[in-house]
Amino acid sequence: MKKMLKAIVCLALGVGFCNQALAIEILAHRGASGEYPQSTSLAFDMAMEQGADILELDVHLSKDRYIIINHDADLKDNVGVSDKIEDLTLGEIKSLDAAYEFTRDNGNSYPFRNQGLTLLTLNELFERYPDGLFNVEIKPNDKVLSEILWQIISDYRMQGQVTVASQHSKAMNHFRDISGGEVRTSATIGELIEASLAWSTGFGWAFKPKFDVAQLPYSITTKPYVRFFQKKGVLVDLWTVNDEDHIERSISLGVDGIIGDYPDRIYQALVDAGER
Repeated sequence: MKKMLKAIVCLALGVGFCNQALAIEILAHRGASGEYPQSTSLAFDMAMEQGADILELDVHLSKDRYIIINHDADLKDNVGVSDKIEDLTLGEIKSLDAAYEFTRDNGNSYPFRNQGLTLLTLNELFERYPDGLFNVEIKPNDKVLSEILWQIISDYRMQGQVTVASQHSKAMNHFRDISGGEVRTSATIGELIEASLAWSTGFGWAFKPKFDVAQLPYSITTKPYVRFFQKKGVLVDLWTVNDEDHIERSISLGVDGIIGDYPDRIYQALVDAGER
């Protein structure tokens, strides 16, 4: 019945919509970070086992200019120290236990301490998953990081396997300039504000996106807003979606990707909806 209803909707809205709505991708937010220490090899490995299509990650530069995968600029949440990544060398970062602060029971236990889990470099992740798909967010507004990121993507020939995201215009615009459009990019905050203003004031017809993907917060996203981007050829991903009811609603919105800490929950919801 669900498949029949979707077929009717697809016929009504057109083939382009049908192709998008029937191919929702699972983006594992920092890996399977709801159950495993974020951004570690374990979290990424488990995300793939749970059905993730794309590994979502954030990057910073170490003191000696290695690209380090971690959400925050400091290491308090996962390692328990306030040091910033930019102030530490790769050797110093690798000496830290990336699972030290991870707990599933509000601090009663720390099941992954002292198991050798460390923060990864981007090179290590690309080597671990040479055929993988990645969503890489440039966290600092840093043109140097953009340049090193582009160099690594080029060296590993990952141009067609990576989407680069950033909230910041300076970092993103520089990356777009030096990559020459060879890598798919997501909208910055400024670009999303511009798009939202155009859409909400009736001037959406005049908006011409410079990005390939709009990654939107779940709480503010509606079906008409999703369609606005998709009609312009822009993919729409929602973040960060963990609650099962929210996952089901995201699917009903016809988005192109769902970003969450529990890839297995998204996978099961897609199975239930007839998408997998």
